[in-house]
Amino acid sequence: MKVNLENSKLVVRFTLNFILHQILLFLSVSLPAIFYIVVLKETTIPAVINLTTGFILIAYILYCLFYGFYVARPMFDIISKIQKLASGSYFKSDKKRRFNFASGRLYREVYTNLESLSVTLQENESKRKEFEQLRQEWAAGVTHDLKTPLSYISGYTNMLLSSEYKWSEEEEREFLQLIKEKSAHLEELINDLGIAFRMDQSIGMKYVSQKIELVELLRRVIAEVVNMPSNKGNSFEILGEGPIYFNGDLHLLKRAFTNLIVNAVVHNPPGTKITVSIRKKPQLEVEIKDNGKGMDEDTIKHLFDRYYRGTSTEAPTGGTGLGMAIVKQIITAHQGTIEVASKVEKGTSILIKLPI
Repeated sequence: MKVNLENSKLVVRFTLNFILHQILLFLSVSLPAIFYIVVLKETTIPAVINLTTGFILIAYILYCLFYGFYVARPMFDIISKIQKLASGSYFKSDKKRRFNFASGRLYREVYTNLESLSVTLQENESKRKEFEQLRQEWAAGVTHDLKTPLSYISGYTNMLLSSEYKWSEEEEREFLQLIKEKSAHLEELINDLGIAFRMDQSIGMKYVSQKIELVELLRRVIAEVVNMPSNKGNSFEILGEGPIYFNGDLHLLKRAFTNLIVNAVVHNPPGTKITVSIRKKPQLEVEIKDNGKGMDEDTIKHLFDRYYRGTSTEAPTGGTGLGMAIVKQIITAHQGTIEVASKVEKGTSILIKLPI
């Protein structure tokens, strides 16, 4: 069993205190006897002996009461603080009030730890409420996002099955294409939810390692994003000469880079320039930089939190609020790190570092 230094100090302090008080107790009960024996030289007078004995007993009882109060008084205060914590009431550090009685100093480590616990519980409660609010907002938004593709699928299916209209082959193909796109979008949302549940259960992200050429992978991702309907005339540039190889999961890394580049498109105005740089330093670095509207400090703080959507749930983001959390999970699973630098109206830079 490990010995805690602070607890050891507490034990030593109590031991020394007890010894000191026992010495004081011994002196207090011995003074009358010493006085009569040494000064008066009288030890055989019954009345004197009885009086001395009575005085010693009274002094001992009073001392016991005092010492009991001396030790128990801070414990009463400590128990009161614990009861406050148990009921959800928190308190701040107050060193002046903490030692308004001398024996309170015996328990200073206990007071320090209680105050630290109060601060931690208060912060956790605040984070829990914030997280719960984000989760509720996310639930409202993702419900809307799930209903939208379903309404398309249901509507176009009913139109195709309707006997009241005769659709041309071209129209039927167009309807089926829309149904296919909405089904794929619905599948992506469900996959996000599946990953989120695995993250909640601390299962972790498993991946199949294979040799990947990063420059070619990012070129493909950018080509797919350019052809997406969400692209608003943005310009793309990729900096980095291949081949640059990395061992990782092709599917997961493609998902992470796609999420990052799509976010740079969706959350910025039309015509934003997006630059992807790949560098091979002591470690691999992939930087995705744009000159868009940027983010404030609060958004950066919560960017990788699950269920954080970054915009109002009424905005047609088409996402679950899990995309960036999934990105971080994928990069972390590959022993990498991800850093964000952004200023409002100055653009955003996201730097991913991967080990060679």
